[in-house]
Amino acid sequence: MSRLLWQRFKEGDDQALSSLFEKYANDLYSYGMKIANNEDLVKDCVQEVFIQLINKRQTLSISSQIHVFPFKILRNKLFEELRTINRKNAILYALKEQESEFEDNIESSLIDIEQKEAIQKRIESALNQLSKRQQEAIYLRYSEGLSYDEVAELMGLDKASARTLVYRALKTIRDILGDSFVLFFIQMKQFSFRFYCIE
Repeated sequence: MSRLLWQRFKEGDDQALSSLFEKYANDLYSYGMKIANNEDLVKDCVQEVFIQLINKRQTLSISSQIHVFPFKILRNKLFEELRTINRKNAILYALKEQESEFEDNIESSLIDIEQKEAIQKRIESALNQLSKRQQEAIYLRYSEGLSYDEVAELMGLDKASARTLVYRALKTIRDILGDSFVLFFIQMKQFSFRFYCIE
């Protein structure tokens, strides 16, 4: 169904363009805010994604990975802008925003309230040990739920390199968090839920 929608768009169907905007706009915004903590910049770049898609519609290759293409355009556009304004990666910012937002049922089953701040600091410390590319790969893999093929396509890597990037990042996090390693994945799942619910 998704590839059919893209095919209709390529053939000039304006209704298909509207459907693609509805399908991707929120997720593009969420991903963009992970790269640049600047709402105006991200919104402008999301609009630029669809402008570029319109300009390139006749030459689009409708492959099984076509759904990754808008994210790739956004990533490239944001990095282009960030070279001049030097905005920091927003993954740690998002973690700080989530500092007191563990769900009650997760808190009661896995951690005591008194331990939450200490665990949060350990998670932040673990992520601080990662390179920006490792942070992005971890976010795409576990918060956005992309496959290794999709992570590789989006980051301009081959699949083996994407796997290695994620593996080394997880090893660093595991070494730091120890028995609390599972809480990292719970935190990433919470981000995914929150971002997909942005209006």
